[in-house]
Amino acid sequence: MYLDMLTQASLLDHTVWADADTWNTAMDLAAKKKSKSKGGGFWIFAAVCCIGIIVLILGIVYMMRKKKSQ
Repeated sequence: MYLDMLTQASLLDHTVWADADTWNTAMDLAAKKKSKSKGGGFWIFAAVCCIGIIVLILGIVYMMRKKKSQ
């Protein structure tokens, strides 16, 4: 999660890491990245629902045609 900041840790002075603002910025960045990934679950659910509706409609059409031919 903090890989971006840890890769540059050797470039920073220890006083920078001791500063509270550095930790707050890191926590804010991590929260923003985490909140962006939550939106993907909705689109997956919506796609599954759309596929289910299409399968349901095709099943009804198939059953109606099968019933007419008998």
